[in-house]
Amino acid sequence: MTEADWLKLALLCLAGAASPGLSWLIIVTMSANHGLRAGLAGAVGHGLGITVFALTTVFGLSAILLAAPELAYLLTWLGIGLLAYFGYRLARAGIPPLPDQLTTGAGFFAGFLVAIFNPKVLVFFLAVFGPFIDPNHSRPTQVSMGVLAGVIDALVYTLVALFALGARRFLHTERLLHLNRGLGIILLLSSGWLAVQNT
Repeated sequence: MTEADWLKLALLCLAGAASPGLSWLIIVTMSANHGLRAGLAGAVGHGLGITVFALTTVFGLSAILLAAPELAYLLTWLGIGLLAYFGYRLARAGIPPLPDQLTTGAGFFAGFLVAIFNPKVLVFFLAVFGPFIDPNHSRPTQVSMGVLAGVIDALVYTLVALFALGARRFLHTERLLHLNRGLGIILLLSSGWLAVQNT
């Protein structure tokens, strides 16, 4: 890959990580309600999940999904289910379904799972990341592509966790509940739209 290709890939990964969605909401809630360590653990876990997704894509996810479209179907519906679940819980209570006592390890695991089962991530890697994949790339180049995506993602969500901590006083007010309920409705509508598109 040329330097221009690396720069373009980095900017696309940055744009993908920076676009708000379910992952943003979870990391913000972790940091605001459970402290910076939980938020940072979630950010690192999310970055690792993205790295796994990126490396899987680089080493053949696209080919696997073409050969076994039912796997893509399953991943999509798992993501839609997760989206609907979070949306329902948020619309109902305004509080994301996270444990009251969130350890650093649990935060890491939650961040990882959100990255793996987020439908937006699947779409991003197949539609945006996929075109950069070339079987002729050397193994170090392929690994570097996956690590780049994960590192950029972890850095972005680290900033999100730090922002949430800084805005903690505002985020602990009644306004957060109203904001989360609104986001929950949006997530429910999104899951419904995705379900219709995949039937």
